[in-house]
Amino acid sequence: GAAAQEAAATPTKTGTTGAAPAGKAQILFWRPGTIIGGALGCTVREGDAEVARLGAGKYWVHVTDPGKHAYSSRGEKTDVLNMELEDGETYFVRCSIGGGIMVGGAQISPVERAEFEKRAKKMTSWKGPGDDSKD
Repeated sequence: GAAAQEAAATPTKTGTTGAAPAGKAQILFWRPGTIIGGALGCTVREGDAEVARLGAGKYWVHVTDPGKHAYSSRGEKTDVLNMELEDGETYFVRCSIGGGIMVGGAQISPVERAEFEKRAKKMTSWKGPGDDSKD
């Protein structure tokens, strides 16, 4: 209903993220705007397909079919995130870039919606596959 749609709406710098379309699930991949690893991108893949490429302060809403999915971010070590997605649900996955010995190691981990909402107003959407711009 409308309440669910409103509950799912989170205003960002580039628009508002909404609820998953009927019969689909969606994952909002995002990366906080931090100084550490700022020049490094966080590329998320499912198999060999690029799902999102996130610079600092970027997010991307990935709409997909419900069921089992495995996402990875390729830094120095491959970090695989296995997810079981449900119809109509929205999931939030944060990408963080490790400092120290693991410089450039991108890690993806599920977080609560509130984590994203705290920063959403400063976040801008990635333009989608094929967008290589750094800003």
